[in-house]
Amino acid sequence: SRRCVNAPGPGAPARVTAVDIRREGDDALGIDWADGSASVIPLREIRLACGCAVCRDELTGAPLLDPATIPADIRAYRIAPVGNYALTFDWSDSHSTGIFPWEMLRALADRLNSESR
Repeated sequence: SRRCVNAPGPGAPARVTAVDIRREGDDALGIDWADGSASVIPLREIRLACGCAVCRDELTGAPLLDPATIPADIRAYRIAPVGNYALTFDWSDSHSTGIFPWEMLRALADRLNSESR
């Protein structure tokens, strides 16, 4: 579990910020958000959402990554903060170039939550 502190200054708009991250078993990431909510995101969904230039077209943002190439049992060997705004992962498929901002992870969690209803 890691603590993350990144509170906006007085009068600044609230930003999406994680206050704690943790592994949830071998296949998910738990995130506690500054607004008091919590998310559990499957690691495979995070890997599929990678926005790096290898996984997405740099100009259009269209996905280049074939989901069939990502194993169902993908693992994150390393999860590390990028400043106070994102995470980066070293994946079991040897990929390690993506940066996953809090806003993107929160949107992914919200989308997955709404799809499961």
